[in-house]
Amino acid sequence: MFKKLIAFCLAAMLLCSVAYASELSLGEVNNYLNTSAKLGEGSKANPVAVIPFDHIDGPKDEDLFYAFVPFKYVARSYVKYQVTFISCTCRSADLNLWTTAYVELTLPSSGKIEDSAVRTLSFDQDSTGHYMGGFWGDSNPPPTAPTRTYDVFKEEWIPFYTGKTCGQIMPLGTIDDIDAADFAAGEGREALTVDAWTGATVSANNVLRMLQAMFRYHAMDSFFDGDEKAAALREVFEDKRQAAEATAAAAASAEEAALPDPVDTTKTYKANKDDTVETPCEEGNFGPTCSAINNTNLRQYLGRTDVMYIDLRDYSDYAKKHLRNFECIPYFALIFNANAHTDASLPQLYGGTPTDPVPVYQESDEILAALFPQNKTIFLMCQSGGRVSQLMNLLKARGWDMSKVYNVGGMAQYASAEYRDIVTDTAEITVTATYSFEGLTRIAP
Repeated sequence: MFKKLIAFCLAAMLLCSVAYASELSLGEVNNYLNTSAKLGEGSKANPVAVIPFDHIDGPKDEDLFYAFVPFKYVARSYVKYQVTFISCTCRSADLNLWTTAYVELTLPSSGKIEDSAVRTLSFDQDSTGHYMGGFWGDSNPPPTAPTRTYDVFKEEWIPFYTGKTCGQIMPLGTIDDIDAADFAAGEGREALTVDAWTGATVSANNVLRMLQAMFRYHAMDSFFDGDEKAAALREVFEDKRQAAEATAAAAASAEEAALPDPVDTTKTYKANKDDTVETPCEEGNFGPTCSAINNTNLRQYLGRTDVMYIDLRDYSDYAKKHLRNFECIPYFALIFNANAHTDASLPQLYGGTPTDPVPVYQESDEILAALFPQNKTIFLMCQSGGRVSQLMNLLKARGWDMSKVYNVGGMAQYASAEYRDIVTDTAEITVTATYSFEGLTRIAP
């Protein structure tokens, strides 16, 4: 079953990209899905849909995602759904499996979407207990809330929503808006607190956000025709698509600042500390002093899709303080040690000197290219800029195009208020790392 869900999700994502390129609405995408194959009303699969999903991450930033409804079945007084969505995006993509919920939403006698309630919510068995209608795709337990296992979610968090109406769920922004007394209401819930879930906000908040997306989709059922609040929820589909399209179009049309050459030859520096006259910066000078991009202007070059941002310090230093979105690739631990080519106990890729590096393994250049792609523009930083200078000399010696590699200096130079909002400062974190390579062919003696 889940292979079919994955296949549907991949097909739907492809259709979404096609839809954007041709400016189709979500309604047109969903119409295509339900009319172009053996899907849709009356088919064995029943209607399927792509729906807007307001994903929230750990810091409670919000992004527009899409969820996928691969199953809808209208019963006498309720509708059965499956919905597949991403719960966590704050960790690497290989950990972010898609979560599938089995949801039953009622068709109230009032005909009003506000009175529709959650009849069943499950991430495993359906309401009959005969089928595995759902799948928990997030980590178990979340790393920041090790006591909030899936079993605890199932026992304490998910039951809170059973019986809740659309009118009660839609006004909530995050779990912080849930009334403590309401959360503890019901037999066996007297000791439960909402605060216990603050460390599991990614999973917990996105269960809430998924239900809100499902109520918007539920409002589109013909059962709610004529209900003003259902009509308002239906408009959200198109409003969110238009907002996402406008944001994407603005980003695509915005002109990114042209990158300068890595070395600013209008600058000068002291070639020796005792010099009385400064020397003009020359091409091939990889020191931070001559860099065209540094702490005075880096801000305008951040967030680019055509740049890799890399921090060369060890994980211990990186964990304590770093610029957000800079990837950690420890230079001294993995790339270079002067004795690595003569000491088999050392794991680094190169020994010798940065300007005349000696490959330690047959695969050294291949791994170097995987870490620092030759077709990419790369911004490098460390603690003061010295490790970057060494790596740039090493890359040049191994044939890299140095017009694409920048020394943006060291973390010590980014202490000003201008960068405070993009600096993680977690001195309490300590990391003990063991560095090694596996399966490589040593060629150095």
